[in-house]
Parts: sequence; C-alpha cells; structure tokens
Amino acid sequence: MFSPHEHPPPPFGQSASKCNINPTSMDAFIKTHLHPVDECIVCTEPFSATHQPVALECKHVFGHKCIATWLSKGRGNNVSCPVCRHVLIAKKPLQSTFDVPSIWNRLCELPPQCLHDFMQKLWAGIRDLWKRKSNGKFTVTELLEKAVFPALIEAGAQARSGAHDALTDAYSLIAASWDSLGRPDRAEGLAIPLVRLARLVSSASTTLPLYLIDLSRTTRLIWKANACLGLAEVNISWDFIAEAAKMETDRYFPLLHLYTVLVSQSIAHNSGPQHPLPTRRYEIMNLVVEKCCTKIGKADFKSKPSNEFKDTLVSVFQELWRYQVEQSRLSLRGHAGEDTIVKGIWGIAGWPVKKEVS
Repeated sequence: MFSPHEHPPPPFGQSASKCNINPTSMDAFIKTHLHPVDECIVCTEPFSATHQPVALECKHVFGHKCIATWLSKGRGNNVSCPVCRHVLIAKKPLQSTFDVPSIWNRLCELPPQCLHDFMQKLWAGIRDLWKRKSNGKFTVTELLEKAVFPALIEAGAQARSGAHDALTDAYSLIAASWDSLGRPDRAEGLAIPLVRLARLVSSASTTLPLYLIDLSRTTRLIWKANACLGLAEVNISWDFIAEAAKMETDRYFPLLHLYTVLVSQSIAHNSGPQHPLPTRRYEIMNLVVEKCCTKIGKADFKSKPSNEFKDTLVSVFQELWRYQVEQSRLSLRGHAGEDTIVKGIWGIAGWPVKKEVS
C-alpha cells in the first residue's frame, strides 16, 4: 500500500509519464471532491441504524425507505433513478388480447398505407368473384376463401410489426373459429364485419371507376362506412342509410357519405346529351330506383328502401344532377371536407315541401 503522501502507481502496463496526470491536481481533487455520503438526497436526513443507505445500479445512494417509497408510490417516471434517470425496471410491452373486440380495434387503428394495402387486395378478390358470378350473389364461404382470407394473409405478410400482428391475428382467429364450427356458410365473430366489408366493396365496385378504387381516400371511406356498423350487424341495411339521411345523428354518417359518393358517380358516368334527365316525376323515380337502389344495392343490401326515403333520394339525385351537370362541378370523390356538402344536400332534400293548391 502507498501512503497518503505518495503518488499511487500508474495503471498496469503504463508508466507515470504516460498517465498525463498532474500529481498536484489529483491531490486537490481527492481533498475537495471525495466526500462521504452521510445523508439521503431524497429526505436530506442523515443515515442511521433505522435509515440505512442503499446503492442503486447506477451507484447513487439513498435511504432504503425513501427509494422504496419513490419506486412504489412515486408519480411520473418512478421506475428510474431520481438523480440520473437510469432505468431500474424495464416496462414490458403489453400483450395484445386475442379476442374479437381487441383485434377489431387494432384493425381499425392500422396505419393508412397498411389499411390501403389490405383493401386493395380485398378489391382484387372481389373482382375475381365478379368474373365468376356476374349476378354478384356471393356466399359467405366464397367471400372468406376468395377475398377476405387472401387479403389478410397477403397484407399481413407485407406489413410491419403491429400491423402485421393485427392482420395475422385476424386471419388466425377467423380461420380457427370457422374450422371449429365446420365451415358453415355464415359469418360468426370477427368474420361478421369483414364479410360485411367485402359485400360493401362489392356494391361499390358496381359504380366506382377504377381510378377511384386505387385511391387511399376511397378505401378509407369504405372502411369507415363499414366500421360505423359495429361488430354485430351481419348485413348492410337500407335502414341505416335512411336513419343517417334524417341528419339526427352522425352514427351512420360514414355510410351515408359513401352512398352519396356512389350516387354522385352514377350521375357522372350516366349523364350528358345521350342520357338526359327525365322531366316527369315517375320517370325520375324509376331512374333513381334503378341507378341508386337496384344497382348499388345489388350485392346483398338488406331490407327495402321506404317510399319516404326514395322521395328524399329523388331530391338528392336532382340536386347532384344540377350541381354536376348543369353547373359543371366535379362529382363527389371522398375528399376531405366533403362531408359538409353531403350533409347540406341531404339536409335540403329532407325539408318539407308545400304542395301548391290549385
């Protein structure tokens, strides 16, 4: 051992000349900076037999009771050292719950690009089904095997981390549940909203042009229109659109927005000199029912639109016709902020009209 008045030996393998340490500076540092720890920096009370010091992994010293209270009852970042913020207890990532509501919520929170990729693959499956069956009457089995499952598998293989997990878990849960039930031709559990989504895509495909189908805003609009129906509704019903058209609640508004875009596109691609708007009321009604009910609802829209709704729909159709054909405005295409136009058109169409007394 060396005495306090002697210089300590240089590190092993080094001579004193290579340490680049000024002996005088080292002595000054030792005398002025090396102080015994005699009190807790949390409570500033001296250590004692009942207030024993403990050192954390980062070498900072605290009273045992003080640091125990900090770790167990502290607020904010209390899993780290109060001095240097060295993490003492790593937070484990939460395990994703493997059930219908949680997986559905994760699907609804997919990044926009991942959702678009999934929807594009769903579109591809639906197009192949239309080539096989031109009447658009697809069974649940056909929709699952030819559209929903391939879209989940392919999009899941291309997605990253969390998005991959949501898509893969959705496929695993639906496939396992379906197999356990003997593959019935009906949707159960998580298959309900995804089969319904496939039917909604099928309905939209009868009216939307291809360039709109390829846009992420269109796929997002269709997803929201389906998501607003929740997990339990098996079918897309005209009743939901009629309820949204009354403008009393926004619950089903995304579905009404999509439907209005489909009506607008129907006008955009079936107007002009060769397709003039009929002048008689019953002729306009027949046209609207054909273009906006029969064709758009071809892929299994359930229930029937009421006469009251059809009357309102005629007014919406005429208003959109004037907007697009007579005023040469662009058709509705799912742009941001378009919901104001949609609400305005349906709001005006719903106003009571007084009949002229002769």
